[in-house]
Amino acid sequence: MKKELFLAIAVLMSTIIGAGVFGLPYAGAQSGFLIAALFLFILTGIIILLHLFYGEVIHKTNKEFQLTGYVRQYLGDKVGKFIGFFAVIGFYGSLLVYMIIGGDFLYVAFSPFVGLPPIFFSLVIFVIGSIAIYFGLKLVSRWDLVINAVLIIVIVLLFCWASKIINIDNLKVVNFNKIITPYGAIFYSLIGIAALPEVWRVFSIKNKSKYRKAIVIGTIIPAIIYLVFMVTIIGLNGQNVLPEAIRGLDKYLSKEIILAGSIFGFLMVLSSFFSLGIALKQTYICDFKINKNIAWLLTCFVPFALLLAGLRNFIVIIEVMGALIGATEGTAIILMYKKAIRPKAKAFNIIGGFMILLLISGFVYTIINNLI
Repeated sequence: MKKELFLAIAVLMSTIIGAGVFGLPYAGAQSGFLIAALFLFILTGIIILLHLFYGEVIHKTNKEFQLTGYVRQYLGDKVGKFIGFFAVIGFYGSLLVYMIIGGDFLYVAFSPFVGLPPIFFSLVIFVIGSIAIYFGLKLVSRWDLVINAVLIIVIVLLFCWASKIINIDNLKVVNFNKIITPYGAIFYSLIGIAALPEVWRVFSIKNKSKYRKAIVIGTIIPAIIYLVFMVTIIGLNGQNVLPEAIRGLDKYLSKEIILAGSIFGFLMVLSSFFSLGIALKQTYICDFKINKNIAWLLTCFVPFALLLAGLRNFIVIIEVMGALIGATEGTAIILMYKKAIRPKAKAFNIIGGFMILLLISGFVYTIINNLI
C-alpha cells in the first residue's frame, strides 16, 4: 500500500510541477513576496478542495473519463462541449508556454556561442516536438518522475546554498498595485486536474482514504517547493527578478552550472511538450473524430502561429491561463460535485457559491490587471 501511495503522489506531482514554476518568482516579485506567499497559501487550500471534489466525482462514477467526459455525464452535453472548448485552449496555452520557456532555456545555454534570438530556439522546440507528436513518441512516465525528482532536489540545494546570502529585506517589499499578479501564475502552476483519473486508477475503488491522502499530499508538496523557490530567487534578486528565473542567477553561479541547469530545464520542458501534444492530438482524434494528420496539424501549428503572431510573454500567458482554468474547470468541478455528491446539502450551496465567485472574480481581475 505504501508503494501505491508513493506512486499516486508522484503521478500527481509530476503533472503539477512544470514550466510554470520558472515564472513564479517573477510574478511573486511584482506584488511582493508576502502577497505571493499569501496567495499560495489560500490557493493551495482551494485547489486541494477542487482536487478532492473532482476525486470524489471520479470515485463515484467509477468510469475512466477525462474532465470533459465527467462534465457531460453530470452537467449535460452542452456544458461538456463548453468545458472541452476551454480545455483545448488550455492545451494550446501550455504548448505555447513550453515553446517559449524551452526556447529561453536553450538561449541561455547557447547564446554565449551563437548570436541568435530566443525565438529561433523556440522554433527548435517546435520542430523536435512536432516530429515526436506526429510519430507518437512519448518519453516514458518514469522519465517524468525522475526529472521532477531532480528538479525538487536542485531547488532544495539551491535554497540551502542561497540561504546564507538571501537579503531578507527583498522579501518584505509589498506592491499593492500588482496585488493580483501572482494569482493566475500560482493557479496555473498548482492545478493537477488531468492527473486525478490516473491517481484513481492506482488505488481503484477499494482505497478511498488513501486516494484522498495522495491528493492532499501530492498538492501540498509542490506548493512547498514553489514557496522555497520563490524565497530563494526573490530573496536573491528582489524586484529585479527576470521573467525567466534562471537568467537572474548568472551573477551568483558559474557558467557551467547555468549551462547544466538550462539544458536540464530544456529537457524537462521538452518532455512536457511531448506528453501534452500527444494528449491534445488524441483528444482531436478520439473526441472530435478528426483525421490523425489534421489533428497533428491543429496540435502543432496553432501554438506555432500564435508564437509567430507575437504572443511570447509567457508570464502573461500563464497568468491568464491559470485564471481561466480556475473560472471554467474549477466552476465545473464544483457544480459536478454538488450534483453527484451533495445534491441536498444546502450548506454546500454557500461554500460552493463562494468558491465560484472567487474563481470568476480572479479571472476578471487578472484580465483587467493585464489590460491596464
